[in-house]
Amino acid sequence: KKPFEKISYKSKKYIEDCFNISLDLLNKNVSDCLINGPISKKFFLGKKDFGITEYLARRTSTKSYAMLIFNKQLSVTPLTTHIPIKLVSKQILKKRIIEKILIINDFYKKRFKFKPRIGVTGLNPHCESKLKFNEDEIIIKPSVKMLKKKNINVRGPYAADTLFLKN
Repeated sequence: KKPFEKISYKSKKYIEDCFNISLDLLNKNVSDCLINGPISKKFFLGKKDFGITEYLARRTSTKSYAMLIFNKQLSVTPLTTHIPIKLVSKQILKKRIIEKILIINDFYKKRFKFKPRIGVTGLNPHCESKLKFNEDEIIIKPSVKMLKKKNINVRGPYAADTLFLKN
């Protein structure tokens, strides 16, 4: 009855009803997109899903998905979403990088009819490491190389600390 009162466990039912209606509209092809605002994961998801991205993937039986933070000038897709930092390193895999980039590439081709330019940032802010194991060299570069062979317009890894400077 008061959907905008202070967020609490009472909000869960309202939010769930909204998602049910939205997913029903998608299933009936009334719409082909769903946009949601910020939602309290603590109250809505509990311990069932890490985030809304995972919740929607589960609800739609989607196995392959990507979170796309999108605008006309720049879009960003994180490789990992809504997981504790201590679990991130286990998710940095060639297979996962390739999967996400293919999803993004297909999204732009289908939705906007153009081939996107995709840049991949390195994990280390400078794309270098003194350590023997360097994810940028061992995981990211081979992923980018494989995608280029599939005619995907992708480059990287780029140094994350300077990538977005204008000059």
